[in-house]
Amino acid sequence: MIYFAYGSNMDLDQMKVRCPGSSVIGIVELKHYAMAFTRWSRSWKSGTADILPERGKSVYGVLFDLSFEDLKKSDKFADYPNSYIRKDVGVFFEGETLPALTYVARRQGVYKPSKSYMGKMLHGAEQNNLPEEYITFLKSIKTHV
Repeated sequence: MIYFAYGSNMDLDQMKVRCPGSSVIGIVELKHYAMAFTRWSRSWKSGTADILPERGKSVYGVLFDLSFEDLKKSDKFADYPNSYIRKDVGVFFEGETLPALTYVARRQGVYKPSKSYMGKMLHGAEQNNLPEEYITFLKSIKTHV
């Protein structure tokens, strides 16, 4: 299963714990979507990442190859289908559009992410060499303590 991670699952250390059989395919762009934080997480005590359709915007992330077993583990961590639902998207990779599965939130409102949550996202973005301008954008997101 090809999985597009755009939130804390971009962090390779976190993915190795959550989905030990996963492997990185590469960095990708999801065009005409924007980053948002629309779901409150009790475990993070903050808003968590979501994507919303928005023409002209892009969300960058990491494409992973997951086994069926790892997909089930990922579902558990995403609290699928209660907090997040699966969505099929087309991501731009090496000049072509590839089908991928991702999660979108069952939206509750707009929340600030915590510093620790954004730290995971930024660590993953830097580990995977996402575009510098996108990393700068992630660093600009306002957090709460």
